Amino acid sequence: MLKEILVSAALAIGQTPSVIDGDTIKLAGVSIRLTYYDSPELFSSKCPKEHALALQARRELQALLTLAEAGSLKMSYKLVPCATSNWGRLCAEATIDGKPLAAHMIALKFATPYTCQPGSCPKKVDWCRPAAQLSRAASVVR
Repeated sequence: MLKEILVSAALAIGQTPSVIDGDTIKLAGVSIRLTYYDSPELFSSKCPKEHALALQARRELQALLTLAEAGSLKMSYKLVPCATSNWGRLCAEATIDGKPLAAHMIALKFATPYTCQPGSCPKKVDWCRPAAQLSRAASVVR
């Protein structure tokens, strides 16, 4: 409950989150998993391709936060219950000008759809596979 209070207070005063990777931000010292999409792993990449995609995803999310801080767009976060333990992170739905951040990241191919149910999450995409196989895997996850 303390984490939720800290994050809610930080959001209320307009604090800008920092970017950890393509689907995780930190606000008021609290890590927050952004929901409905999964980006390549930055800190546990399985191949150079995944690492490069993870860097691109992080740069995109950072660029969006920079634009939001400058007032060029509006990013909003709504804390939601996590379907799984999430390694102590909170979960949040994020939007850009009222549209889902997940859709933006997926459209740029920096993420795949990823929706967990209470107690379980779908298998993550293998970002090291060829691009055509990634497209088919992403459509299966939807």
